[in-house]
Parts: sequence; C-alpha cells; structure tokens
Amino acid sequence: MEVLKMHLKLDKLITKNVNGIAIQIYATLIAYLILQLVEIPQEWGDKLLDKLRYLQACMSRNQLYTLDRTNCF
Repeated sequence: MEVLKMHLKLDKLITKNVNGIAIQIYATLIAYLILQLVEIPQEWGDKLLDKLRYLQACMSRNQLYTLDRTNCF
C-alpha cells in the first residue's frame, strides 16, 4: 500500500481496500481523459488546470454544460 502511495504521490486515499484503490485510479484516469477531450475558449488557456477551472466556473454558475463547443460565459 505504501509503495503505491509513494509512486502515485497520493496524499490521501479514500479507502485502503484494493478494490477501492483501483476504483480511485480508474476514476482519476477517466477524469484526465475527459479533460483532454474538453474544448474551452482560448482566453481561459490550454492547460488541464485551465480546463478544470473553466468547468468549475461553469458548474458554479448553475448552467448546463456539455462537451461541445458552446461557451459557458
């Protein structure tokens, strides 16, 4: 368990169960892939963190969001 935490640089694990850790890893990979596919307006930037911040801003405005090219703002 500690070796996995060291290599993945995980500060906190939700569970210590092997299946739970696998689910966390898969969820992280899915989120990463979704961020890779999302297109956001250029003024927000082009890094993954910029995409995440854009999506968070859209969700906080209580607007529906999709993975198409519509603008949130």
